[in-house]
Amino acid sequence: MVLWSCERSSQVMDESTVNGKPKCQRLHKGKDAGIDKINRLPEAILEHILSFLPTVDAVKTSVLCKKWQYLWTSIPNVEFEEDSSSKRELFMNSVERVLLLRGCSHIRRFYIACNVFDDAYRVNLWVSAAVQQNVEECSLCLSGIKGPFALPHCLFISTSLTNLELYVAGALKLPSKIDLPNLKYLILMKIKFLDERSTEQLLSCPALQELFVEDCNWSHLRAVTIFTPMLKSLTIRDKDRHRVGCQVMICANNLESIYCKSAFVNDYCLRESCSLMEAVIDVAEFPLSRSREAAYRISKLLQGMRSVKSLELSSKTIEVLTSADEIYIHLLVFGNLRSLNLGRLDLKCGAVWGLLHHSPHLEMLEFHQMIGLTSDDVENSSLLNPTPGCFASHLKQIKIDDFITSFEMIRVVKVLLEHAVVLETLTICSTGNPAEPEMEKVFREELLKLPCGSKGCQIILS
Repeated sequence: MVLWSCERSSQVMDESTVNGKPKCQRLHKGKDAGIDKINRLPEAILEHILSFLPTVDAVKTSVLCKKWQYLWTSIPNVEFEEDSSSKRELFMNSVERVLLLRGCSHIRRFYIACNVFDDAYRVNLWVSAAVQQNVEECSLCLSGIKGPFALPHCLFISTSLTNLELYVAGALKLPSKIDLPNLKYLILMKIKFLDERSTEQLLSCPALQELFVEDCNWSHLRAVTIFTPMLKSLTIRDKDRHRVGCQVMICANNLESIYCKSAFVNDYCLRESCSLMEAVIDVAEFPLSRSREAAYRISKLLQGMRSVKSLELSSKTIEVLTSADEIYIHLLVFGNLRSLNLGRLDLKCGAVWGLLHHSPHLEMLEFHQMIGLTSDDVENSSLLNPTPGCFASHLKQIKIDDFITSFEMIRVVKVLLEHAVVLETLTICSTGNPAEPEMEKVFREELLKLPCGSKGCQIILS
């Protein structure tokens, strides 16, 4: 490589020189000018920029210049995550150094993900430090827990805390007194609850608006009441890992949305909420021997949802309900229900039949799978007889997703069209069969030729 000197020639101008100044000098000056512009920004803006960086990277900016040395200590978020490549003592010391150098600066979000092992005391010191700095959002993801683990009591009586996320892979010993007056969002995962009274207090914070409970162990509890007058959204996910369940009573007068995916080892009971807009029930895997028990528990949960406007039941839920067809007799009227989404439509299922008959104002019916009908089924006069009231007065839309074209499925559509006399649109989203385009064409023609009980019904195929 030839390095040109920064000189003029009488015949050729070196392209590294413009206006007599070396290019390297201009680049260096431009870089300094850029840094100068950044340094001249107000500290509040610089702190805002740093807040988008992970804490470890924000700390590294302290070496840029004197102005930046302690600038990072004012950023509102403290986030640390231990990974498999981290040297544990270095990780632990880094967290403590950051918390120490921050002093009394306010913490908006505090996030720690690490193994506890034999360092429960140190982890609790970090949490206490965050609470002392009026933390608003606290997220703890803790593994490697030996025996019952207790977080500092100050975390559970914080007046500044609005969001709390606890992922504790083990038994959590909660304090006897819990008072979180401003907590609005609560996420609990993998926790083994040990005490009924403290669990009730945690789940019943007065300002709570969103509650998410996933894969927690309730087996040490017999009965728990969740009393949350401000709760808007509730999500429950659990699995069939624990043979002993708990009776969970949910009292939430202002509840708008509930999602429950459960093996129904726990017996969930919802006290009716007049504000309920949408509800979803899905069933996690469990032994077939528990099908009837689960069906009755689903039925009990449905009773508390009778004011809901939009209801979704998964294919597995319908399958479980089919194991106890007699329960539809106990269903109350869903007077506000406008939209019903069934994972699977089985017109011979008593629970489905009961839902349709107990939803007089249903306007939208949607499903993803169908159980086909034979020609004998269609000729059977008891099928959809008597016709559900909503079919004659309110049902305006039917949507079928993942429609598998076959004559058995076309018979189902035929029955629906005959009985839905005020239907405006039937939308069919077909999976199709690319290998048999001619047969697919025949099925589409058959669908479009079906007689409709409603004169203004439009069939849309996609």
